[in-house]
Amino acid sequence: AILLLLVVSHSATAWIQRSSRSYRQACSSTFALSDNYLENDLVAVKSEKDSSNSRFCVVKPDNTVVPLCQHEDDVETDLFIDPRCYEEDYWGKVEDENVVGTYGEGWYGQRPVPSLGGGPGYGAEAQEIWSIDEDLLVQLDEENVELPILDMGIAHGEKARGGAF
Repeated sequence: AILLLLVVSHSATAWIQRSSRSYRQACSSTFALSDNYLENDLVAVKSEKDSSNSRFCVVKPDNTVVPLCQHEDDVETDLFIDPRCYEEDYWGKVEDENVVGTYGEGWYGQRPVPSLGGGPGYGAEAQEIWSIDEDLLVQLDEENVELPILDMGIAHGEKARGGAF
């Protein structure tokens, strides 16, 4: 009986996932990239504001892209979602023709927010990060792909208060 329940449960879960993806594709204008791109693919996307510039982004599970950034006082190969771009709906509507370069896959991870203690699963929030190789940073610089550095690292709060330094 338990085996039958597991098989039925697995089949139902698979059907729900297929149905929800089809529903998102049919009803949502934010499902923009084709199936040529996979979750965690790293891409350069033409900026809406300036078509001569491209912005370094990651592909999310729903095939939308989000721009990435570095934190100044952090590991330079750990990239974060750029919080300044949440208000721009352009990134959710990027299509294949807006992608001007592909750079492989980023290694996804989560980092607990230090001020909250604990970690994912223990009630604390976590920031999504994508780790890349140092060689890729050099390549992005050579190809003039925009990857901003924000002063939001661990020491940011101390600098803002004028302490520690």
